[in-house]
Amino acid sequence: AVAHSATCGPGPSFLLSACPRACERADRQKADMGQKKKKGAKKNPKGFKKGDKIHGQKKGKKGEAAAYVTRAQALAKLQVSLADFRKLCILKGIYPRDPKKKAHGLDKTYYHSKDITFLAHEPLLNKFFELKTFMKKFKRLMGRNERDLAKGAEDRKPKYTLNHLVRERYNSFEDAVRDLDDAVSMLALFQALSADQRRQIPTEAVNEATRLYQEFQLYCIRAQALRKVFASIKGYYFQAEIMGHTVTWLAPHQFAQELPPEVDFRVMLTFLEFYRAMVKFVNFRLYADLGLSYPPKRNSLRENNSAEVAALEVEMREAGKAREAAADAGEKADAEVSATVAADFGAESEEAKEMQRRVAEQTRMKNTFRGLKVYINREVPLRPVYFTLLCGGVSEVGWERGAGVAGSSAPGSTLNVGGKHITHQVVDRPPDSFDQREGREYIQPQWVFDSFNNGCQLPVALYAPGRAPPPHLSPFVDDQAEGYVPRQRELLDRLAQEAGVSSGAAAAAA
Repeated sequence: AVAHSATCGPGPSFLLSACPRACERADRQKADMGQKKKKGAKKNPKGFKKGDKIHGQKKGKKGEAAAYVTRAQALAKLQVSLADFRKLCILKGIYPRDPKKKAHGLDKTYYHSKDITFLAHEPLLNKFFELKTFMKKFKRLMGRNERDLAKGAEDRKPKYTLNHLVRERYNSFEDAVRDLDDAVSMLALFQALSADQRRQIPTEAVNEATRLYQEFQLYCIRAQALRKVFASIKGYYFQAEIMGHTVTWLAPHQFAQELPPEVDFRVMLTFLEFYRAMVKFVNFRLYADLGLSYPPKRNSLRENNSAEVAALEVEMREAGKAREAAADAGEKADAEVSATVAADFGAESEEAKEMQRRVAEQTRMKNTFRGLKVYINREVPLRPVYFTLLCGGVSEVGWERGAGVAGSSAPGSTLNVGGKHITHQVVDRPPDSFDQREGREYIQPQWVFDSFNNGCQLPVALYAPGRAPPPHLSPFVDDQAEGYVPRQRELLDRLAQEAGVSSGAAAAAA
């Protein structure tokens, strides 16, 4: 009782029998509370207490590090495979980021968490799930050798379109035109390739890329939008002016292409899939601005006859005739714009002089080959030469490629090699290997490109067959800014200046 009074305090006498158990329970609770206090009071090596709002957070849960997730985390959140995730990112225009603080290591690929949330609400994600389910059922039917059911299931294969992505990524038409360089280059690349089942290059993609690229070329011919062309070892560089913006693309040589094994064509086909949908919108708008129907009508008989050349070569020729009819109206419109600028800023102002210079340069390019009738031999690369000639205002073009018998007319060509009205013949062979006819000039293909870039017809003697042509200078290089002006550039500038003065004098006389 004395011990109980000393430790537990005074109490009734009937509690003395239960006191040892109660005291033992109380001591145990005090010991547990003491251990908890010791755990909470544990310090880290820096001496700060954990458990508060500042030092109690885990690494990567707040701040800049929490705004990024790794690719593995993104795949786990979206529940898609790596191939589908890569395809979805390409179509949506989402790319990896490089954060300053890489919370999960330096060897990881990081994406912004908002981009992943943006992908989670994409309707294409459900389509990918449906396609995955369809492939499982289709493979099961093929494994059971139930081909009739598999064929019926293939007809019901889920399909999707990318029209909403084009409207989502490009708020205005000008934004799409600014991003047209890569799209046209990709179309030009695949139209030069052949379908390859082993590399998963489908025939439909190649055919549609060819059609869209030819329709874009047809617009450039109708609008005479081409401004520069350069032949290099990689291919042909073209630059056109569309809606006030320059579009530059590369068209490869028409050779049998060897596909490198290190290139993943699945990624390139994903880009091509989006660019095909984008160029359809752009072509439709460009054709509507010219008052043309889209897609252009095709003649199946002509298309089969001129298959060796291109599907729209014949229609390009008709576009050249329509272009000549609208050339006078375009010149009058340019003259009105120059007069308006001169009236607003003054005839001697820098703005008026720059506008007059640009209008004169464009007019020279549009009329470079006006009045000429050109015949192209079979050894000459037809498509780039044909395209450049039509953009330069040529009256008529004929070609030998596809002709069955030497000297006969090729399918789709209106000129024969023996025609009396031919003014220039483009050849790329020694002069002793063909018969030269009187009344026409024989030139190498480089004459066409140099004359177009210069805006006037250059002397043909420098480009005679069998003779080494002068240097083919790139129009994309500013020699004044580079600090070195080649001698050939000085000669070309002098010829262009003489052509501009003569055309200006003729216009003044008129």
